[in-house]
Amino acid sequence: MNFVIPLIVLGLLGLVLGVGLAIASKKFAVKTDPKVDIFFGILPGVNCGACGFAGCLGYAKEIVEGRAKTGLCPVGGDDASKKIAEVLGIEITSRQRLVARIHCGGALSEKRQRGNYDGVKTCLSATLVSGGTVMCSYGCLGFSDCVRVCPFDAIKSREGLPPEIDEGKCTACGLCVKACPRNLIELTPLEKRFLIACSSRDKGKITRQVCDVGCIACGLCVKKCPEQAVSLENNLARIDCIKCKNLGECFKACPTKCIQWKR
Repeated sequence: MNFVIPLIVLGLLGLVLGVGLAIASKKFAVKTDPKVDIFFGILPGVNCGACGFAGCLGYAKEIVEGRAKTGLCPVGGDDASKKIAEVLGIEITSRQRLVARIHCGGALSEKRQRGNYDGVKTCLSATLVSGGTVMCSYGCLGFSDCVRVCPFDAIKSREGLPPEIDEGKCTACGLCVKACPRNLIELTPLEKRFLIACSSRDKGKITRQVCDVGCIACGLCVKKCPEQAVSLENNLARIDCIKCKNLGECFKACPTKCIQWKR
């Protein structure tokens, strides 16, 4: 019987504190704009942070408070932007759909190897420790950091090849772009079908020594493009997505086949 009274006292104390907390939560509750809940319901809820804010709820609050634009969610895309704009009573214009693409196309068999890497199997670790096994200081290391961060299962690892991006699943959230320590991944318009699958800024002679399919800065793609959409910058070909008309003359002219055709 000696323990009954303390139990009763603790029970009553818990009840009083619970009631007090319930009253305090109602009295001091911060009222939120109902539009926040509406926008949060429209957004995809994946909390990827690609919009630049702390998750979908954070983005919804920023829109309501007028500190963020409506079209910053790449996952929700035009559909989410249009629904939010309807609630706000404003008009928006559709934007190009973007997808992530990897500027490296060399298989391990086409890249010269410097030896084995026995460290932590991530691209970031390999870059910081020894630069990985490939001699090209710009090439894909193949440890799939981009695969692990993709919340949409849009990137797959491939044995002996750079990862493959499923453009049907890609939402252009940009997480893979941030994850790649060699800055090989870029968001480009889906409708643009040709890609420079190389990031080397070495001179052609050096590139040839480390990779069979790297850009050697020969300039043939620049000369053959009728739209003047291709240029050479720092020994690397670049395609201007605005000027490019998908004619494919650069693809045909490239002697190393470092220009890919994205079907």
